[in-house]
Amino acid sequence: MKTKFYVMSWMTSRLGLSGNELVAYAYLYEVTGDGKKAYDGGYTELSEVMGTTIPTVYNTLKKLKERGFLYDDGGVRQDAKVIRVVPRSSLKVA
Repeated sequence: MKTKFYVMSWMTSRLGLSGNELVAYAYLYEVTGDGKKAYDGGYTELSEVMGTTIPTVYNTLKKLKERGFLYDDGGVRQDAKVIRVVPRSSLKVA
């Protein structure tokens, strides 16, 4: 599991992320290479990275999907759907 990741200033200023959403997005952005590959690590891995419970991970990912920052890839691996990060250049934010 890759645990080193960076929070970029645009993730807070442009996307308005904070808390669990910021940690989850920053981690997924790093491990997927800005959406170039899918994340299939599962909820358990994310719960360890975020230091929270699996239900919190599920709710956090749901919010990020609703805001248009993530989408389901269509596959299922480990304990979660395969997800992708919407590439930064495609995000529709202020």
